[in-house]
Amino acid sequence: MFDEKRLTAPYDASDLPDVDALVPPHLMDVPGLHKLYYEVILRESSGNPGELSFSTNLDSDKVGPNNGLRGPRFQFPQVIEDDGVTDEYLDNPANLDRVTATINLIWPDIRLGDVVEASLIPLPFLKPLRKRPRHLDIVATTTIVQAHKDGVRPIEVHFPGAFLRGLPNREFNAQYFLKDRSGRESGPSRTAPLLINLTPTPTDLRPVEIPQLNDGRIALNDARAEGGVYMNILEVFGSTEGDRLLPSWDLIPLDPIVISAFQVWPIRVPIPYSVLASGGYEFVSGTVRAEYRWQRGIAPSRPSITRFAAVDLTVAGPVSPNNPDPINLLLDVVTVKGVDGDNQLTINDEGKPVRVITSLYDAPDVGQTLELMAGSFPGPIATYTVQAGDSAGREIEWFVDWNIIELLDTGWVPFFYWTFNGVNRQRAPDTPVMINTVPIVGLKPLEYVGVNYGPGPDAGFINCALRPWVNGAGVKIPGDPTLLDGGDEVILHWASYAHPNGFAGAVIPDTIKSFSHTLTAQEAREGYVFQVPFDPYILLPGLIKPPEGQTNPRHGSAVARYQIIKPAGAGMGYSERRLVFISLIRLNLPPCVSDD
Repeated sequence: MFDEKRLTAPYDASDLPDVDALVPPHLMDVPGLHKLYYEVILRESSGNPGELSFSTNLDSDKVGPNNGLRGPRFQFPQVIEDDGVTDEYLDNPANLDRVTATINLIWPDIRLGDVVEASLIPLPFLKPLRKRPRHLDIVATTTIVQAHKDGVRPIEVHFPGAFLRGLPNREFNAQYFLKDRSGRESGPSRTAPLLINLTPTPTDLRPVEIPQLNDGRIALNDARAEGGVYMNILEVFGSTEGDRLLPSWDLIPLDPIVISAFQVWPIRVPIPYSVLASGGYEFVSGTVRAEYRWQRGIAPSRPSITRFAAVDLTVAGPVSPNNPDPINLLLDVVTVKGVDGDNQLTINDEGKPVRVITSLYDAPDVGQTLELMAGSFPGPIATYTVQAGDSAGREIEWFVDWNIIELLDTGWVPFFYWTFNGVNRQRAPDTPVMINTVPIVGLKPLEYVGVNYGPGPDAGFINCALRPWVNGAGVKIPGDPTLLDGGDEVILHWASYAHPNGFAGAVIPDTIKSFSHTLTAQEAREGYVFQVPFDPYILLPGLIKPPEGQTNPRHGSAVARYQIIKPAGAGMGYSERRLVFISLIRLNLPPCVSDD
């Protein structure tokens, strides 16, 4: 007896925890089975004999299974003993893509929960096995159940084919340790040779590459690019003709790929938009898995390393049923409010801001923008930012400077807007707008004062020889008594370009300028000269030169024309546009910007 507890009547089952006891550690020092029981004595003074409980066996486990000794070697199927592990064996469905090793002799102290931990050790040994933790080399395990103890179920360990295919072709020693539930181990078993005799297979299935991830996420612009979103499968070293690659995106299988005899790497795998958006990423951004599996024959496929990709296809406004087409037919179109009617601009709109309106889309968020576009103009001609309190259906408006309208082509010009949520854009359908005025035809071309148009390298240039930093550049409006009258307003429209030929996409925004003057009768007959200031209109294009190692742009330029507006709306006309080259660059000298 090692303890005694007392209970005072009356008592019931809820009082039994009061008689819990601890077995002293020294009583368990002797290994093996120990019987534990208790005796109940009613009123010790009564002289009645006590009553013993049923006994409970306690196993004092001091050594590992098999008394800590080495176990017998694994037994492999005879075909494995003869030929080693072959492709034919693993590909046979009857073998379940694995090699089974059997322990024929049951150890004498076998217990439920004992574990067989199997390893494969390459030969020859290059370093002592204990140089690295043994558990890092465990390949397969089996846990002992009652059927094993009863001898009705063989003790088997299964080496998976996926693991075996990743090993080099050589001989290995197969061995195991036995471990009981307390964590005590036997010694290592005797070894059994196992030859790996497989066709070499890939061991490094690298993650796919997704070029559109260079900015950190997949967006609608990527889906709209030529070819759409795609991933590249890098070369699978060790693959052979007939192997299959099974790509997937967000766990959705894509078309399988059969490797050819002369396979070109990397393999480009397009991601259909329906797959790209299938995870609801048009409504909320998320992260997807991009990966593939490699397979040879009927063997189970093996996965590549996963590439994770952020996807954001959300937009400001309704989601288009025609995505990734940027034109969303669900967005309201714009209306251009011309003086003489909707969606037309005439002489009576000249010089005034043009009002453009539309209805705001559903569920607008503060900070989203609507960028108004027109014709071939390279950027937004006006922008509206959603404000707090804006709601669906509210009329919003832009005001466009007439200077911008003047840069557009005449005739039918499409107006539309982009919505932008900070990540993606989508656009409304076009509204055709007629830009038309009552023309004055036959205006003489303007003249760039002092510019030489004869032969020579300086022909057509505003350059250092004209000293434009003194009074700027002179632009003469020729007199014409047949078309011009005193009181006519003449407006010189000027724009400078970081391009030798006045390319619209290279316009320098700070140089878009109009200069106005009302002609006298004498000026209508003899002409009038505008002096265009040097800075920035001549200075900025004059400093344009090609980057180091390139030939373009060779120099800057400007394009000007003048407009005649007669009083009371009696007519309006434009001269032709005229290009002039501009360069202040000197060979081996600083640019000429002053007389110093």
